[in-house]
Amino acid sequence: MALKYCPGARSLVEPQIIVAYCPVCGAEVEFFEYEVERKCPECGRTVRREASESCIMWCKSAAECIANLRRLGALPPERADELERMLKEKSKQKN
Repeated sequence: MALKYCPGARSLVEPQIIVAYCPVCGAEVEFFEYEVERKCPECGRTVRREASESCIMWCKSAAECIANLRRLGALPPERADELERMLKEKSKQKN
């Protein structure tokens, strides 16, 4: 059975929330799956976590996918810009 849509697009449009804990005060800190750094809501310290791998890091159609989601209005312009920056960084690292 062929896919009718990209299975990775959902995480671009509706990123999941990941809960981590502040190593200083133990408070819950919520991250979108593409975020790696947030301020603790309780103590204000910076909390870091390992990045989740996004399909844009390996998919050959990532640029086209982001452009289509932007055109359809499925991604806010700021989020599309952020994803395009990530693609450019990935491209620089390969060269």
